[in-house]
Amino acid sequence: MKWGIIGTGGHSKVVLEAIKSFGHYIQITCFSKSLPNHPFFLPYPIVLDEEKMIHLHENTIDSWHVAIGDISIREKKLEQLEQKKLIISSIIHKNSIVSPSATIDEGTFVNAGAVVNASTRIGRGCIINTSASIDHDCMIGDFVNIGPGSRLAGHVSVGTKTEIGTGVSVAPHVKIGKGCIIGIGSVVVKNIPDFSLAYGVPAQVIKLLEDKQCKKTI
Repeated sequence: MKWGIIGTGGHSKVVLEAIKSFGHYIQITCFSKSLPNHPFFLPYPIVLDEEKMIHLHENTIDSWHVAIGDISIREKKLEQLEQKKLIISSIIHKNSIVSPSATIDEGTFVNAGAVVNASTRIGRGCIINTSASIDHDCMIGDFVNIGPGSRLAGHVSVGTKTEIGTGVSVAPHVKIGKGCIIGIGSVVVKNIPDFSLAYGVPAQVIKLLEDKQCKKTI
């Protein structure tokens, strides 16, 4: 299996190790805007992340994944690959637990220790980070980041391009809108409207955000 991984930042390190855990007969080529200076990437071929280089490798790579933490950049890169009709795969760490009745769309990453329970739907291009828990019947939109150690109870919905910070807890049946940022350690017990910055225990809406501001991680 030959993988093309877009990105050489911190998130890509986690993705690369997850892929390597699948077995020994795997080849990985990383595509990057600049040459990474961290020794972690020394074992991997690094190719310039530009359209002509991706085109040159289209026939030599079996599957692609965008390993970039920034939601807006990840969305843009994934859509570029889709336009080329390349095969885009989700990556589910072997030490995660995903219910057979859950649905995970293309380009999503589920990290080690994460749990995705029965009848949950996770959209495309999401990150379900280390030891996050998503209970039954949740609906997670496209390009959502669920931070490490976050806990979503049953029947929670999260809108497109929302960022759930590390260690956030969300009560059952709560709806979090699109383009939101939920701060680290917050406890969400009531619905959060679209494009809201919210945090606290319990979480309160601090201000409304413009769509372009929703790139920032809290």
